[in-house]
Amino acid sequence: MILRRLGNKKKLAEHIQSYFPAHNMYVEPFFGAGGMFFNKPKVNYNIVNDLDSDVFNLFQVVSNQKDELERQFEIMPLHSDLIKYWLKNEEDTPVKKALRFLALSNFVLNGRGSTMRLGARNDKLNVYKYLDKTFEFIKDVQFANMDFEKFLKGIEFRGNCFIYCDPPYLGTADNYSSSFTEEQSESLFNCLESTKHKFAVSEFDHPFIIEQAQKRGLNIVYIGERQNLKNKRTEILVTNYKNNQQSLF
Repeated sequence: MILRRLGNKKKLAEHIQSYFPAHNMYVEPFFGAGGMFFNKPKVNYNIVNDLDSDVFNLFQVVSNQKDELERQFEIMPLHSDLIKYWLKNEEDTPVKKALRFLALSNFVLNGRGSTMRLGARNDKLNVYKYLDKTFEFIKDVQFANMDFEKFLKGIEFRGNCFIYCDPPYLGTADNYSSSFTEEQSESLFNCLESTKHKFAVSEFDHPFIIEQAQKRGLNIVYIGERQNLKNKRTEILVTNYKNNQQSLF
């Protein structure tokens, strides 16, 4: 993974995937840093989406202008003045937009403010390490940049399809820059059920999410506690299918 973002699924990916059904078409409406996608076996057909134009632009640049991105990244003078400049100013070319996004996501403490993150891990070297691997992994992936409802309604589903959703969690606006509303969460479940395909949604055990799952006859997998910026929350997976895992009920 070349992108670091709060809430990404890299550390939980293997555990959550143990609850995924077999599939040859994978759909992900909330791609983010790709924490799940880059840590799961790749299938024949992969369609992913993110409403955030910075996320979309970054992976388009990796797909189409990787060498130029790598060259510009190498000479980028990473320091606090540049971070402060980019916090106040946008860029106007795809490569420079991608550089700005990488810097503000990967090199700032907790992905916010202007304090640069320092430590044993060298985040700049990490981007170099995974850039070629990312390019190879996504070169045949279909990317979209739109609202999840429009995205799901526009897909021509074929074969054994599986939809995995990792939306902004309900009630987390105090920790992250945005979160879903109850109306959006309900709309997501409506859209997923309308596809008639298997799906799984990552969330915290918010009372509204639990209520929606029970009302719709969906299954709840308790993944375990996860520490966010301010407290511990219980991670769950809501599915419309059952499998052999014992924690599914």
